[in-house]
Amino acid sequence: MLWNVHLTKHEVHLMIRSLRTGMSGLRTHQVGMDVIGNNIANANSTAFKRSRAAFNEVLGQQMVGVGSTAGGSGINPAFVGLGSSVGSIDKDWGQGGLEQTGVETDLALEGDGFFMVDRDGRNVLTRAGNFTFNSDGQFVTANGLNVQGFRVDSEGEVDMSELSDIEIDFNTQSDARFTREVKVGGNLSAEAEIGTVETISQTVYDEQGNSHNLIIEFEKTDSETNTWDYRASYGGEEFEDDPPFQPVEGDMSFSTDGRVETIDGNDQSDINLVWEEGFVGDDDEGNPREFALNLDRLSQFGGSTTVMVDGQDGYTSGQLVGFTVDPDGMMKLNFSNGQQEAVHQLAISSVNNPNGLEQLGENFYGVTGASGEAVVGRAGREVRTSVVPGALEQSNVDLAVEFTDMIVAQRGYQASARVITTSDELLQETLQLKR
Repeated sequence: MLWNVHLTKHEVHLMIRSLRTGMSGLRTHQVGMDVIGNNIANANSTAFKRSRAAFNEVLGQQMVGVGSTAGGSGINPAFVGLGSSVGSIDKDWGQGGLEQTGVETDLALEGDGFFMVDRDGRNVLTRAGNFTFNSDGQFVTANGLNVQGFRVDSEGEVDMSELSDIEIDFNTQSDARFTREVKVGGNLSAEAEIGTVETISQTVYDEQGNSHNLIIEFEKTDSETNTWDYRASYGGEEFEDDPPFQPVEGDMSFSTDGRVETIDGNDQSDINLVWEEGFVGDDDEGNPREFALNLDRLSQFGGSTTVMVDGQDGYTSGQLVGFTVDPDGMMKLNFSNGQQEAVHQLAISSVNNPNGLEQLGENFYGVTGASGEAVVGRAGREVRTSVVPGALEQSNVDLAVEFTDMIVAQRGYQASARVITTSDELLQETLQLKR
């Protein structure tokens, strides 16, 4: 007995729908595999942030609408899904591990924030700190783009009014500075006999950075009043007939608590030695310049004498020997005379929605309306991050997670492909119903 089978266009469409549903599954799982493959490929890329694909259900076709029975009971709607689609591909902005490289131009960021780079007149963001200096002394990325920062004036103040290229003159040097103050501290023994002399020496510098020997002598003169005589004089031979500064002498007394009470009969004060003409120039008003001998830190207690120079503020000229970057992003030059000079402050930025940033390739990101305006400032102040010198941030890709996700994506793809082949077999059976 033969049966006549009549299929409407709508019924045929319903059979084909599962083919399209399976095809959407293939597409979305293929995108998922693309994302996973990109993560794995960049497992060793500096400061790379892994991505993840999120899938959405496609709005289904309504088969039964909302209604009610004759008795007033509700009827639930019925939908047949039409597959899946890629809802979003987001970055995981979690902190990558920090690897110490020992390269002084390598910088890493710990916390939120981005370095700022000038790319064809547009300020773009990056977390990859594998920087270097080019032949012109400009601080640049691996592909030659200028790293941005703020200028620092001679007083160490940061000018945050505008961004500028970070640049260092490798021929720069630290100018000499003449000594303005010598500080003496330690103890003069209260048990010292009358006539005891204690002598110390200290190098001081004139305006050209030439060194001169300063001799300071203390002689115990009175045990009842705890009085010592002092004398400060030039101790060299080269300028013995024309010393760089004239000697000074006087007396000082100590109170019963061992502290300096008077110097030359007055309350504690500095003793001034005058620099001679030819060694240090006059001040703006034409007066000879002086340097202060500060004895306020001295004490007189029982026990041994430990008098010493605590320091002086002059130095000779120095050549550039390197640079350092502080955790707040301050770049300082180091000179052979032990001095440091702050020259640039690294500009660090952050955005409210980093997932809204435009990916520009080569570890660069651009600000968009979705990301919000970039907040530009200093690390540890306007931006919650810190700079780690001599280190690089590694990729935050976890290969164990990626391979697990790969298995899931592979099985999802295989299942979607099986839907297509099964739907094809059903259509084939439908075509063979009429013989």
